[in-house]
Formats: sequence, C-alpha cells, structure tokens
Amino acid sequence: MDFKKGLERGPFSDKQAAQLHEALSGLDSGQLQWLCGYITGATLAPTASVVNTEATGISVAKEAPKLNILYGSHTGNSEALANNLAALAKAHGVEVEVSDMTSFRTRDLKKITNLAVLVSTHGIGEPPVQAEEFYNFLHSKKAPDLSHVKFSVLALGDSSYVDFCQTGKAFDAVLEKLGALRISPRVDCDVDFEDLAESWQHSLLQQITQNLDAAAVVETEYVSAAEASKPKYTRKNPFEATIMEKINLNGRGSSKETIHLELNLEGSGLVYEPGDALGVYGTNSPSLIEGVLHTTNLSGDEVVQGHNGEKPLVEALAYDYELSPLSSVSLTKYAELTGSTRLKGILADNEKIVEYLHGRDVLDLLKEVPCKLSAGDLLSVLRKNMPRMYSIASSQAAVEDEVHLLVSVVRYQAYGRHKEGLCSATLADRFQVDDKVKVFVDKNTRFKLPASPDAPVIMVGPGTGIAPFRAFMQHREVEEHKGKSWLFFGDRNYTTDFLYQTEWQQYLKEGVLTKADVAFSRDQVEKHYVQHRMLENGKELYSWLESGAHFYVCGEAKRMAKDVHNALREIIQQHGGVTPAKAEEYIKHLQVANRYQTDVY
Repeated sequence: MDFKKGLERGPFSDKQAAQLHEALSGLDSGQLQWLCGYITGATLAPTASVVNTEATGISVAKEAPKLNILYGSHTGNSEALANNLAALAKAHGVEVEVSDMTSFRTRDLKKITNLAVLVSTHGIGEPPVQAEEFYNFLHSKKAPDLSHVKFSVLALGDSSYVDFCQTGKAFDAVLEKLGALRISPRVDCDVDFEDLAESWQHSLLQQITQNLDAAAVVETEYVSAAEASKPKYTRKNPFEATIMEKINLNGRGSSKETIHLELNLEGSGLVYEPGDALGVYGTNSPSLIEGVLHTTNLSGDEVVQGHNGEKPLVEALAYDYELSPLSSVSLTKYAELTGSTRLKGILADNEKIVEYLHGRDVLDLLKEVPCKLSAGDLLSVLRKNMPRMYSIASSQAAVEDEVHLLVSVVRYQAYGRHKEGLCSATLADRFQVDDKVKVFVDKNTRFKLPASPDAPVIMVGPGTGIAPFRAFMQHREVEEHKGKSWLFFGDRNYTTDFLYQTEWQQYLKEGVLTKADVAFSRDQVEKHYVQHRMLENGKELYSWLESGAHFYVCGEAKRMAKDVHNALREIIQQHGGVTPAKAEEYIKHLQVANRYQTDVY
C-alpha cells in the first residue's frame, strides 16, 4: 500500500505526513489493522485522551487527569461551588473526587496530583469548623511535602471585613510553602461570588485539560450545584417581593427598633427551608447621597457607566453602590487614587484599619482626605451594593407564598453625623407596606433541623438570632414533629424586648416548645445573658446532649457566639467530668456530626 499517496496531506502538515509515512510504511496488513483498532479504542475510551507527539506525528493514548476537590463551607456556598466544579470537570473528561475537609483523609494527599480548594472565611478571619482540622494539619510539623501536587484556591468572603478571604489566602500560602505548584492564581470572591467563581473554574479546567482531545470534551455552560431546580429569581436577578406587613416588635420606651416584615413571594417560584436566609437589596439614603455629591462638587446628573449599565450618577449612587459602611476595599482604592500617605500608613496595620473603618462611611473619607474626583473616579472606589442576608423567620410549610424577616434597625452617631445601616434603614424608613423590595433565597445547608423528627433541639438565639428558631417551631408544628425543643432567648428588657413573646408562650402551652429560658440583661443591676442561663441549667443541658440533642446558635459572632461556646465547654467539662481539652474534643465531635450548628454574623 502506498501510504504516502493515500495520506497526501489530509489534515496533517507536510512534516507530519512524512513522519507517518516513515513510521507506517514497514507495517503489514495485520499490524495496520491492529493499530487502527488500538487508536480507535484509545480515542473513544472515557478515561483516555489523545495527544499529538511531535517526535513521531502519531497520536497515542494518554491517561485522563484527575482532580481532587476539597471544600470548607460555613453556609453551603463553597460546597455548592465544589459540586458545580465537579460537574464541569466531568463534562470535560476529567476524573473527579469531591470531599469536605472534615471527611478527607490527610494520608491521601500523597495520591493527589491536581487539587482544587474552595473555602470560606468564618467569623473574624477564621476557617469554618469544617476546615479547621485540615487547616491545622497543613500548618503543623506533620504536613508532608506536596511538590507532586498542582493546586488552585477559590476563597469566599465578605470585603466589609478586614480579614477578607483570610482562610483562602492562608490555604494558598501554606500549599505553596509545602512545595505545591499553583495551576492558576487564587481568586478572592466577595458576597457576589458567581462571576469570579465561574471565571476561576474555567481557568482551572483549561489548565488541567489543555492536552485533552477536543472531541472528548463536552462543552457546558456554568451551572449551579442544583441547576436542575435552579429558581428563576437569583442573586443576579432578584424577585420584587411586595411588603404585606411591617411591625415594630419593641414596646414603647425600648432602646431598640426591631421590625417584623412579611413579604409576598407569590409567582416567584422561590422555595426555602428553615435555616435559609433571604438576601435583600437596600438603597442609600438621599441625605447621604446629597452629602457625597456636595463634597465632590458633582451634580449627580453626570451619565456614568457602572456595573449595572449606563445611568445618571445619582441613580447609580442610590441603587448600585455602597456609601455605608466604609469598607477596606474602598479605603484601599481611595488611598491608591489619592496617593495619601496617611491612608497608606493606616492600611499597613490591620488594627489601624479596623479602628479607622469603625463608624465611618464614604462621606467621612471624602471629607477627611479631600480630592478632586470625576464621576467615574468616585464610582471606581466604591464597593458594589451587596445584599444583606437575613435569617428567615418563617417556615414555608406554614406560611406558603410568604416569607417573614426579623430586622434590627441600625442607627448611631459617629464623627458628628447621624448614621444608619444601609439595608435595615431602607426597610424601616424608605420602604412601606405595598412597596416592593428586591430579594432572593440564599440556601444554608449548614444550619438545618435534624433529619429525625424525634431528635431534641436546643436553640440559643438572643435578639434577632431568634428568627430561624421561629421558623424551626413553625415547621415542627405543621409537620407534627415530636422531638423535644428548648429555647434560650435574651434581650435588654422583658417588658419591651421579648420578641414574639405570645407565640413562644403559645408553643409552650401546646407542647411544641418543651422548655424556654430567658435572660434580660438590663432588668437588674448585674447583667444576665443567655450563656448564664445555660450554665444555670448545665446538668439538664448536658443530659439533653447525651440523649442526642442538636445544639444551635444564631446571632452576633464576635462576643455572643464565643461566650456561648465557652459556656457549653464549661458545662461539658463540669457535668461530663472531663478535662477542658476533652470537653473541646466533645464539642468538635458535635460539630463534625452536624449536631452543633451556628448561623452567626
């Protein structure tokens, strides 16, 4: 057979055609037939890819790459993105193994070649509970050499905190220190993580699959972890829910303002479960916008091109960007734009950053470090308007096409001006009954009722932290769950601040709620908080835990959640008769078993 004549050039270059002719011309018909079958099988094999070798010009089979995906999640976003990445990788012909960091066996690190790490930052720059053990292992003397590993990190966080994406940054640094080679750069995602996450996923997969046969790759579009049931309305496309009810739950004379809201979701198709959150978009106050325009000598009529399209500056400032509170992102960008040595000095010290940001908004910054700005310059330093997440205070099984929220309105004086929370003040002052508010459901897979309807639950929720537990009780009542339940609630004063008091009393009367202990800190000289009520009932609380109770905490992270954690450790130590280390180990077991869940902020 004249292979040179049969080939001519076909899809090959002159050089490749000559190499093929030389390699194949000495083979007999049986050898050729075997080779054809071999190449065909290699091309179709799901675990193989075809690579072109310049040395011979002959396509040979190459083993498909494998990608290990590890995630550490606090609310479920990292978990959802990890599963999404796995689906995309499989569609690209990549073998995939997904694991949460708690379940991952560190001895398996030696088997990994390609590693994707997706992790959120919990609390004040800390790894989520799910990631703690693996995080500590990599930072210990037991950590192995990882020079055989190629990796990339997707970090999730919130840029309103100084320690933005700190856990992801730490994983990225320690993997490099242990010898691993970075496949693609780390990406730090803010609250609106979708676009950056999509870009990171495709960049990572492009690097891993660059030698794969194009025919073996199934092109897919970016999908969520639950694409099949993805709602029409999302973070990018929020639903305009109508406000049906708006009530201040605090009594006359209270030092607080806590609003109960009922929103109509009819026609949205949105589905939520107890423990999920509702994302809500707020608007900047007209007075704050006016102050910013006055300070920058801008009219507000300037047409600007922002992240939500072209519009007058005043509209962009109202809906598309944040003016309060001042974020570290805006501080950094403004320091770069102005060249201010003062701001650069502040940015060099994390403690100084925290101190400077506290109580300030963008207007304070513009006044303290004046600079002539164009409308475009102003927008360039602002953070995009981020949704605020509110723990849902209702069960859809009970209220159907409604969703209920509990919102603590933030108001304070700082730097000579009246300040307010962007979203809470929007809901309190700028939106009324029958107005529409942009919302979406934010799933939280890490804060859920026990799978067993008979499992006991202990709920610690001072202030607005009580919101998800109202949803828990509504759900258990409708579904007729028989498990015992115990509520610890706290606030300032009994007569003015006992949120949903009549409902809790009714649940106790009906037996839906088994037990309730309350603490009102300002009703006596010595302040009492929920952790004190826990300690007073320590023996019984420990008995509940020993009987399989699930322990939940919702509310403020910096002080309350840590105080509750410390009280729980003391209870286990005292009534379990163990050392502090063993008590902490007991708590860790509860966390890993999803029997100790937190929703803190």
